[in-house]
Amino acid sequence: MNKGFTLIEVIIYIALFSILMGGAYIVAFQLIDNSGKLNTRNTVQGEGNFVMRKLDWALTSVDPSFTTTPSSGTTSNLRVKKYDGTKVEVCLDSNKIKIHEGTFGSCTDPDYLPITTDNIIVKASSLNFQYIPASGSGPFGITANFTITSNGVDFPFTITKYI
Repeated sequence: MNKGFTLIEVIIYIALFSILMGGAYIVAFQLIDNSGKLNTRNTVQGEGNFVMRKLDWALTSVDPSFTTTPSSGTTSNLRVKKYDGTKVEVCLDSNKIKIHEGTFGSCTDPDYLPITTDNIIVKASSLNFQYIPASGSGPFGITANFTITSNGVDFPFTITKYI
């Protein structure tokens, strides 16, 4: 009696092994690809949350007697004066959201500091501030909308602050 595998058994085992290895390759590729996408999403979320905290700070303790920008409608930059006299401006300049404390100037001035990073995959693509008029005895407010774009996908962020 001969011991060993027949040719048909070897071919069947090779075919089964190939199917298992092909499935493992597909699963590994999907895990690696989704890991990169998740890393990008986390980077964008962190960037957006940082900008929202800075906008919240800029809109906290605003002196309502000072005419803020926007004072009506929608605009692409924010100019406010705080109770302590500090003037704060937030604007968008070439895919970076910038902030400045002190006298108002131009967003392209070197004194304006970016609050978004130079990350290659993350760019700020829009920034809008909308004035919310006071209702009855309630305060007025400002809504900030900005979009961060990463690899062609837009991630919108919004914050509303009543003053």
